[in-house]
Amino acid sequence: MRQEEIVNEIRKKCGDVESFPSMGWHFIYNKRHYFYMTRKDEQTMRFCIPHLVKASEYNEMLLSEAINDTNRNVKFIKAVLLRCGSVSLDYDHKITSEESADILVPHIINTLDFASDYLLSKLKRI
Repeated sequence: MRQEEIVNEIRKKCGDVESFPSMGWHFIYNKRHYFYMTRKDEQTMRFCIPHLVKASEYNEMLLSEAINDTNRNVKFIKAVLLRCGSVSLDYDHKITSEESADILVPHIINTLDFASDYLLSKLKRI
């Protein structure tokens, strides 16, 4: 699976895709900002929502509980509290020759979208 195929599938699902040299591609889906990160290792890829919420807007213990719950209950996703104070959602995937971008890319975007709704719903209950 080539990078060009991945970016084309993002375009099909999300529309505009903006290149950030040496970082990857930025796009918007359901009003959230996403990144497809380029890697020197072409065997893995990362999609992420780099800033879902600001940690300072939530009680630290309750935010940690919501992040841990998301990590336990949503497959493939890693919710992370970054040093800058943002909560990020990451989807890392090891690419195999049997996979195709037209199936994988929409799955990853949909999974991140689901995970973001899941985490936000947990935070609303707090």
